[in-house]
Amino acid sequence: MAIQSYGDIRTLLYCAFCGGATGTRDHCPSRIFLDKPYPDDLPVVPACQDCNNSFSIDEEYLACLIACVLAGTTNPDNIERQSIKKSLQHSEALRERLEQARTENDGQVIYVPETARVNNVITKLAQGHALYELHESRPTQPDTVCAAPLELLTQGQRDAFEFPELPAVWPEIGSRAMQRMVVGGEPDYPWISVQPGMYRYLASQESGTTIHIVIQEYLAGYVQWN
Repeated sequence: MAIQSYGDIRTLLYCAFCGGATGTRDHCPSRIFLDKPYPDDLPVVPACQDCNNSFSIDEEYLACLIACVLAGTTNPDNIERQSIKKSLQHSEALRERLEQARTENDGQVIYVPETARVNNVITKLAQGHALYELHESRPTQPDTVCAAPLELLTQGQRDAFEFPELPAVWPEIGSRAMQRMVVGGEPDYPWISVQPGMYRYLASQESGTTIHIVIQEYLAGYVQWN
């Protein structure tokens, strides 16, 4: 069931990503990180046309990178996700770029990601979640942004990421986060599962605004504005 936001509507008059005038809306998460059929009532946030278009290339890169890492190859024939298969088939340049990031040592395949592009996408996703869930506009660069495979986290890091201590401060009245807290009943709370196995996130006001993201149960993203 979709939860409506009853926060201050003035927050939604500006682009979630740059804070400028808005003229369109953007899905958050972007559909390239999800499989068809898409879930009903996908989260959307206000965006300007420039921001709506400017992230597409990096988002395609990250989605294809994750798919190739999981498959161990850039060969489209071995990619399960149809949208990613098509992207690799239609963009030889993208496939070549991912192939250059791939090395194999003693049978182990390793990809070296373009960190700036990955962080750009993780930040963009976090900005959308902050506005949609917490009714907090965060159009500036975060104080902390990082991304890493879940399997590379230590047990302590994994526990802290999956089960963060939630702040005593309540979210804004009317925000979706506040309503979820009061109503309860969601099995994965405080995690929000957009599509099981594909995308989930957690938004809190821990020491400011903090967003946790997991893509395909592989990549963990962490973003914080103090």
